[in-house]
Amino acid sequence: MLSRLFVIVGGFVVLVLLAALVVPPFVDWTNYKADFEREASVILGRKVTVHGAASARLLPFPSVTFSDVSVAGGPDGQPAMTVETFSMDAELAPFMRGEVLIFDMRLVRPKAVIAVAADGTVDWAVRPSSPFDPAQVSIEKLTVSDGEIVLAHAAGGRSHVLSEIDATLSAKSLAGPWRLDGALRLDGLRTRLAASTGKAGPDGRIGLRLKLDPDAYPLAIETDGTAGIDKGALSYEGRLRIAGEDRNSATLRGNDGEAVKVSGGKAEPAYRLDGTFRLDHRQLAVNEFRFETGPIDNPYTADGKASIDLGQQPRFAIEASGAQVQFDEAVAGEQGGDKSGGGLTLARRVAALETALAALPKPAIPGTVEVKLPAVVAGDTTIRDVALSAEPAAEGWSVKSLSATLPGRATLEARGLLATRDHLGFTGSLLLAIAQPSGFAAWLSKDVDEAIRRLPAAGFKANVDLTDARQAFSDLGLILGKAKFHGSVEAAEPDGQRPSVAMKLEGGELDVGGLAAFASLFVSDKGANRFSDRDLDISVKAGPVSVAGLSADTVDTALRLRAGTLEIDRLSVGGLAGAEISATGRIKDFPDR
Repeated sequence: MLSRLFVIVGGFVVLVLLAALVVPPFVDWTNYKADFEREASVILGRKVTVHGAASARLLPFPSVTFSDVSVAGGPDGQPAMTVETFSMDAELAPFMRGEVLIFDMRLVRPKAVIAVAADGTVDWAVRPSSPFDPAQVSIEKLTVSDGEIVLAHAAGGRSHVLSEIDATLSAKSLAGPWRLDGALRLDGLRTRLAASTGKAGPDGRIGLRLKLDPDAYPLAIETDGTAGIDKGALSYEGRLRIAGEDRNSATLRGNDGEAVKVSGGKAEPAYRLDGTFRLDHRQLAVNEFRFETGPIDNPYTADGKASIDLGQQPRFAIEASGAQVQFDEAVAGEQGGDKSGGGLTLARRVAALETALAALPKPAIPGTVEVKLPAVVAGDTTIRDVALSAEPAAEGWSVKSLSATLPGRATLEARGLLATRDHLGFTGSLLLAIAQPSGFAAWLSKDVDEAIRRLPAAGFKANVDLTDARQAFSDLGLILGKAKFHGSVEAAEPDGQRPSVAMKLEGGELDVGGLAAFASLFVSDKGANRFSDRDLDISVKAGPVSVAGLSADTVDTALRLRAGTLEIDRLSVGGLAGAEISATGRIKDFPDR
């Protein structure tokens, strides 16, 4: 398309150069511009107008410059393209052989509008053919400064803007191969861009390789495939590769258990994705991909597929399933933890999970993520049958369903909003059903009371609001063996104040086993006060209650624990051998360890 334009311009330069040798150096720039506009309009199939000045420099090499150039054909009568300044420097000798060698071309603030119709037809794709062979034109250097392209996408009902384009291009011929290196903003997201092509084939398709390095995300995106235009519609298909840097302090393991730390440096990407893709005006489809993390020679892998619908209501979908994944939190031993292999505390597990969740990318369009894993091994913990269905939300992720099997044959199910934007938190419903309480308690804590070990089952279901500063459980249903309670629990850790726990529960039948297990929530079997570092307010009603051969119809108590002092605001026992008992009091020096 451009070859004829370059040859014509070069021809004018040659004629002017020859005239300068025999006549005074005078050129009628008005006619020169008119000839340029006429020939350029024929080549582009659109009216080309030079509103500004035109100039030429004959020595030491032919050079032409035009300012304020516009190409008609845009929407609503606007130009399809404008260029503040177009200039080029060429070599004279190749013109004599019918070739054009541009060793320096410059486009200053070019702006173009490219319309993609609902059927995928690209506005600039079909143009009258040039009588010149594109192989006759080569460009050693083409510099674009502060360019902009508006892509009007009819199928999606929106426009995408490529702005602040600063790039350098070169081409052995207009038919390829081409090379490009530069930077731009895609809808405001700044990214480095490198591209290279092969030579266009007889069918018009051309090999195209792209590399994108967005500033906002720690990853590199590479594509390698072929692009072409069929009946005016553009398509691109090939292989897709994504490699990212790990922001988490973690050591990952392959399937054989060999540990490799990847939290520092760039020698080994924290994760890699490789798949096949096809892009057209309707959809980006990744028909199959393999996700890898851990050591390159023995990674953890997951396979899946993904798609992005580019229509009026854009939406993405990701489905993945994998083998067992294994990793060890590097916080163990690095932050004063137990280096003897005794396991991580619950606080460290939560901290590692917070770091991983906070690093998740935030998609800008709606969509779904479906993940299934047979097992996740984290240090001394194996979590099995992990299944997640989630959608992005303004604050983070909307978890449609999450299920997993924890140690102690415990089933975890959750649904709600996982906030990751300003702070980590979860609001929704949470269920934990524990079939083996002793095993689950041993995973959470080293000191497991005998009362817990003897429980046949335990668990809870509640609506929760969980943040670092506050953990609230409402509509709580709590099961400890045969004992069942309902009510609410709220724990708070405000900055600069003493932590507190408020508990209000009502229950049914309570035997000695259930009572012992309930009591062990507050005082261990060694007499240690589990709430010595915080204030405790508790109100409990239950009945009937059976202990040591005695039974009561009801027990109603309200207690307050403050810095080693237990205040008994209410203790009422009804139906104890036909008697009613009530009491209040205070116990000082309540066990604190």
